[in-house]
Amino acid sequence: MLKPNRHVGVGAKALTEEIKLLSGLLNQSHDAVVAFNEAKSIVFVNDMAVSMFGCHAEDDLLNHPIRSFLPEENLWYFNAEKEVSGNELTREVHYPHLSQVDARRADGLHFKVYVRIGTHLVNGELTHFLFLRDQTIHHDLITGVDPSIYYDQLTGLPKREALLRSLDTVFESYVSQGRRFLMMEIGIDQMRAINSTFGMEDGNTIIRLVGDRLAKAMMKWEFFGRGSGDRFSVLFEIPKGSSANSSALEVQKVITDAFADPFEFGKARVAISATVGGLEVPFMADEPGKAIRYADMAYYEAKNRHRGEVYLLTEEVVSRVLETSAMVHQIREAVQRHEFYPVFQPKMSLPDETCAAAECLIRWRKEDGTMVPPGQFIPVAESADLIEGIGRFIFLEACAAVQEWKRDPVLAQVKLAVNISPKQLERGNFVDFVKRSLATFDIPPSSLEFEITETTLTLNPKVAFAAIAALQNMGISIAIDDFGTGNSSLGMLRDVMASRAKVDRSFLIGVPYDEKSNRLLNNIVNLMRDMDLQVTVEGIETSEVAEYVKSLPCAEAQGFFYSRPLEKSAFEDFVRSKANYTSLNSGNSSNFII
Repeated sequence: MLKPNRHVGVGAKALTEEIKLLSGLLNQSHDAVVAFNEAKSIVFVNDMAVSMFGCHAEDDLLNHPIRSFLPEENLWYFNAEKEVSGNELTREVHYPHLSQVDARRADGLHFKVYVRIGTHLVNGELTHFLFLRDQTIHHDLITGVDPSIYYDQLTGLPKREALLRSLDTVFESYVSQGRRFLMMEIGIDQMRAINSTFGMEDGNTIIRLVGDRLAKAMMKWEFFGRGSGDRFSVLFEIPKGSSANSSALEVQKVITDAFADPFEFGKARVAISATVGGLEVPFMADEPGKAIRYADMAYYEAKNRHRGEVYLLTEEVVSRVLETSAMVHQIREAVQRHEFYPVFQPKMSLPDETCAAAECLIRWRKEDGTMVPPGQFIPVAESADLIEGIGRFIFLEACAAVQEWKRDPVLAQVKLAVNISPKQLERGNFVDFVKRSLATFDIPPSSLEFEITETTLTLNPKVAFAAIAALQNMGISIAIDDFGTGNSSLGMLRDVMASRAKVDRSFLIGVPYDEKSNRLLNNIVNLMRDMDLQVTVEGIETSEVAEYVKSLPCAEAQGFFYSRPLEKSAFEDFVRSKANYTSLNSGNSSNFII
């Protein structure tokens, strides 16, 4: 029930009568309504205002200074009567502009509200009516909707649904005024380590502590709440005359200061840092749903490329991510349509240049005949966790080829190499999958070789080494691919016990005309030989380089000079032609030299 202020002084009777007429109407409003007189004292409130400010009854607000609940930094409405000249006191004055101000609940908690102001002249006394709406929470929350819809149960902070309401208001009311905002996602960098070290319960404690500390640091911003998992969402207005980048630096400083002291819980002390990804609204997103999606995009880009920093999304990154998403969809469709197929790039035995091995590679030909280069879809497949399926496909294709070639005296000698990705090697069932496949196709393990990059060895050495040892025990040989371009040490190469190293094409630059390049290549080949590794030099494209490599103690050479990757039937013809050529040159047509 709306109650009149019992201490309004002169004109109290008239004001009381006016309030009686208005109270029924104002209590039907979805907005909180607060009125104050020229003495800045609250003269009445509606039921919604009592709930919004966390009070038990109207008396908790009536007769209190308006400054108690709407702090003095909101100076514009304290001087509202100055907007009305003496000649205009005979009419009502309204200010339809929706403004955003800082409010304070009875328990001291700060929050943001949207406010409209109107004035009403009562018996010569100007009364100001404030129509207030909580920015973070839709009015339905206060009128009986389950609070869990808008508030996170773990931290008590507003969550994604409340953020969406705030963004609705931003786009409906502020964008047209030229106001700009940063929409940002903040993530705890050490969350995985905290959960694995202390457990999920203490991990939740950390999320609460971080939320409390950030909420205090960001209470005057337009929105702060919890996102998903260990993430928090921020909506921050860019001041007039400031750039998005300068505002992002302000966010970074606030976060750095908030995290300056370690977080203590139980007997533990944990130092924490954060990664932040965000975008400028409405410059990068023209509606709330897109702003939230792009904030997620910015966050993941920050995690992958700008860890520990505050990163703002660019149009170029949006374009790249959207293209990647489209490619992921196309890859999934290509698997269903059987658009992938194997090709075989010959490896030439030196010095006689017969073909006793090949690298089995994947190619993608769309239904319309368009070829998609591996450099486009392989990185996307790796980032989207599709590479394991593709890797299994090409491995099974290699097994099928070996099985078929068993009946051919020439092709039966060919060893097929297959590239193995880090994700495949980390799977606990990968070794069993290989073992079952060999049994299914009834082929010897010695007919296969797995090529593993140095990077694969460094990502998870313990798991990688264990899997490699199991494969070697099975009889499959291991080659270190792209040697010299990764981060491995010679000690790691010793421990992995590979049987072959492939020297990367980058070491052929300048060969054979540059003496330093020649010495570098020689030293690498000799070092590998001293470690009891067979050596394959890849990337040979000219006859001059081919002749020089033949002079080195190499086992194999590979490159476009000898052959590009070939489809299965063409590769079979290539192997036979090289075997026949060698046989004829040896003067004995009955023996194939492989």
